Amino acid sequence: MDHNSLIDKNTYDVYKHAEDCPLMFICDKNIAPSVALLNKKGYKTYASCGGHYKLEFYEYFDCDISNYNEYSSDDRIIIKRVGNDTFDYWEEVDKTHIYILFDKKYSFASLPDGFKYIDGDRTCIDCCINYYDLNNKKRIRSEVEHEIDAKSKILKEWVDSLPIYKER
Repeated sequence: MDHNSLIDKNTYDVYKHAEDCPLMFICDKNIAPSVALLNKKGYKTYASCGGHYKLEFYEYFDCDISNYNEYSSDDRIIIKRVGNDTFDYWEEVDKTHIYILFDKKYSFASLPDGFKYIDGDRTCIDCCINYYDLNNKKRIRSEVEHEIDAKSKILKEWVDSLPIYKER
């Protein structure tokens, strides 16, 4: 399944094939229309992610051995190596993010429902989607993907409503 779209760096039109657009950047398909329109409206983007459901783990090294009992009882952690003073482990990734990082600071009167600002040198808006429900039960893939699609649509509606950005 194709998960990416290509966006022309000059016109910000969305393409499916690289040969159609030699000067382009790759963008997740579900948010490509939003990213393209943001750029067309003058809100220049730097990076983005459309959210992905995937099973993966973060790897950590040299955690203090005093934390071993707490970490070893966590179902989302796999202990990898135990030494005298430290241990290494993998921790399950339990969420995904839809985000847009802009190339500079922008001030928006509102954000899409479910999105928030992430502090930094550039404006970043982010929507966190958890793989586990409030009862700590793992959500099924289709449920998470449905939420990703719904939030992508909310993002697009918000982008549609934004005015053209005029440099001050």
